[in-house]
Amino acid sequence: MKKLREFKLCNKCNKELSFNKFRERKDTGWKDINNKFRYSYCRKCEKKRFKEAYKKDPIPQMLSNSKIRAKTKKLPHNITSDDIREVWPKDNICPVLKKPFEMGFKSGKTKSMAPSLDKIIPSKGYTKGNIVVISDIVNRLKSDASLENLKKIINFYIKK
Repeated sequence: MKKLREFKLCNKCNKELSFNKFRERKDTGWKDINNKFRYSYCRKCEKKRFKEAYKKDPIPQMLSNSKIRAKTKKLPHNITSDDIREVWPKDNICPVLKKPFEMGFKSGKTKSMAPSLDKIIPSKGYTKGNIVVISDIVNRLKSDASLENLKKIINFYIKK
């Protein structure tokens, strides 16, 4: 039987930290004083590792997030990582704005040009043939406005 611990050495940064600095797990890991399993990396190191992995390849996280959104909104979801790779712009440029994606984690100034998975027809969900990768700002504009309102905005600025 494993010994229950209040403090643990993070396997990444080698700092001894309180158990609550490590995220809980369901089935395996080290056990804290409350007999709960914990990850071996502290939250800070885990977040850093996640950001680095996302920067190298955002597709697994995009897929995971799309599954969560589909389940929450009760939408169909049958895409895979390969389906996202298939629609990913080969030049890493947003097909709408014609600007390069910024591959950092979605925060601060990189958020607007971060790649974002979009449903072409929202009610069809995340299904093969109904997804495209565009910049986050384009996706947000599209989701917040109807096509009719987008046309009104464009027409307003064309007249100026």
